[in-house]
Amino acid sequence: MKKTSVFLSLIVAALLFTGCTMTKHVAYFQNMEEVDLQSTKMMPEIHIKPNDELTILVSSVTPEAAAPFNMRLFSNSGYSMSGASTASNSLYTYIVDKDGFINFPVIGKIKVVGMSRTEAEEAIRNLIQPYFSAEEKPVVKVRYASFKVTIIGEVGGSRVVTVTNERLSIIEALAQAGDLSIYGKRPNVLLVRENDEGQKISVRFDLNDANIFNSPYYYLEQNDIIYVEPNKARARSADVTSYTFWTPIASIAMSLATLAISLTK
Repeated sequence: MKKTSVFLSLIVAALLFTGCTMTKHVAYFQNMEEVDLQSTKMMPEIHIKPNDELTILVSSVTPEAAAPFNMRLFSNSGYSMSGASTASNSLYTYIVDKDGFINFPVIGKIKVVGMSRTEAEEAIRNLIQPYFSAEEKPVVKVRYASFKVTIIGEVGGSRVVTVTNERLSIIEALAQAGDLSIYGKRPNVLLVRENDEGQKISVRFDLNDANIFNSPYYYLEQNDIIYVEPNKARARSADVTSYTFWTPIASIAMSLATLAISLTK
């Protein structure tokens, strides 16, 4: 009887230990009370990179004056200069070339790489101002047509997320992908980003640590890639069709049962 009690105590202790360990690896922002969020910075301005797709709209009090700077695509894949928008056409998309230039109507090549949207708007406005009367102040609006983030790995569903307001945090992106699965490696989430020079950089996030909110990489940029690695349980189950979340617990229980049988003999 005494040996049986010892056996049951060992099982309970093992299950409690396993549960605590799993909670430690699964729960987000575990040290929130210890992190100073007062120093959290606002979202940094995003800069234009090679291969970005931009839409640029020029408007003025006199639509005819702005028309030469607004190229619009039609359904037959042609294009036209137009100052008015209709249901049958949309703004032309400018692709930033590898050297950082766009080819803008009337003006020609303009280097925009490394600029924020507001800086690009000001640069284009200064270049086209001489084509307007002194009284007219043209308005330039630059928007990203290709702001997308890719999320892959151990998430609810790998996907490409289109960002409409040019503001997306890594937490929001993972939520849109259905959150991490139970097999996702929360302390080691990988972010791959391309900088203004076209070079790839990588950053690791620990989602268990609330300091993620103070990271300069907390807000994502266009074409970022997020990869959630599988944990050891998922890796071990790669070739096992019926492996489940409770398998590690069952394995411990079986080992303890073997030990108990040995003690009772």
